[in-house]
Amino acid sequence: MSSDNIKDKIREKLRAVVDPEIGLDIVEAGFVRDIQVDNEGIATISLMLTSPFCPLSVYIVESIRTAAMSVPGVKDVKVNIVGFGIPPELKKKLEIQEE
Repeated sequence: MSSDNIKDKIREKLRAVVDPEIGLDIVEAGFVRDIQVDNEGIATISLMLTSPFCPLSVYIVESIRTAAMSVPGVKDVKVNIVGFGIPPELKKKLEIQEE
């Protein structure tokens, strides 16, 4: 399976990971910023959190790892926190105006 196919499958699996605070999956909410898969099957998922003190961060990261590891061809998963705040996709869904 190509890395693009694996990335698509990972993205599909991540739709099952729901942020309990907002009731949306982390893909739809925009928390998943990027997915990369190297030739050895190592997936690197870039994740945004609402806050560095997010009480659900461990739950979300472990849920991401579990979901991504269930995809055939994935040998390991790394989750990188790439920022904090409300993703633009979520702002749009919640109709939050930019200041």
